[in-house]
Amino acid sequence: MGLFQDNFSMLSELERLAAMVQDPARVQEIGADEWPLAMIACGLVTCNDPSRLPENMAAYDIFCAKTPVVGRKSSLAQLVRFLTARKGDGWRALLPYALAEPESALSRTAAMQLATLAQPSPTQQLAGVEELARLMSTRSSVSSPVLEALLSLSDMRVLPLLAPIDNMPVESLKSLVKELNPAANHLSYSWVLHLLDAQPVLADEIAALLERMAAATNVVIDLVLPIPTWAFEKPAPQPLHGWSRAEYFPRMLPVLNNHFNQEQISRLRTAFGA
Repeated sequence: MGLFQDNFSMLSELERLAAMVQDPARVQEIGADEWPLAMIACGLVTCNDPSRLPENMAAYDIFCAKTPVVGRKSSLAQLVRFLTARKGDGWRALLPYALAEPESALSRTAAMQLATLAQPSPTQQLAGVEELARLMSTRSSVSSPVLEALLSLSDMRVLPLLAPIDNMPVESLKSLVKELNPAANHLSYSWVLHLLDAQPVLADEIAALLERMAAATNVVIDLVLPIPTWAFEKPAPQPLHGWSRAEYFPRMLPVLNNHFNQEQISRLRTAFGA
């Protein structure tokens, strides 16, 4: 009850809706206009028990079937306001919005909010990033919008937290790399090169990905984000460094030379203007 003890009428409504979501005999009774709040209620009531995430993922599938994307977007925005006001308490309620949402843009937004709102754990400042990476690595396929959201943070503290993804099945990683369109920042390039070292069999797919990234922007940035954002009065990124594509290319060469043939390196050199 800690999340809602300041508003008993809202607590009562949230508990009622959460109970309906969790009751197979009653879940279909929830009206379309009630689902945006019902999904929030289901997540918040169970958020302190990670073992109940599968229930919330299943509920989100029904939520999607009953609610158009505009309603799901509104639900996410309401949940974000709630969590921000409570300094991230209950942040795991965002997990289904990130991992089960079929609309790429909305999934990406949810993942970004989760990563930046999650309360730090005693051992991890970026607890939301760590949890998303861990959960993605246990699924049959990695959600490219979620990974794109994490890479778009541009903060190198994210890099070691993505390590569980390295050990996913190669076919899953091939599909991921083919779909991925990450922001072309220092974090993204570093993760791609790390994956190349960990899974050299992905060389062809990663070469194509690096060409796509080179075409996306001429500036490679490195920065630190204020996370969690609710802990800062005016959260703003702190730039650390920036490179042009041509300046950045030599930084990648030691890894590229280990895994790419000369034709691939030549194509990349042209793409980076180096």
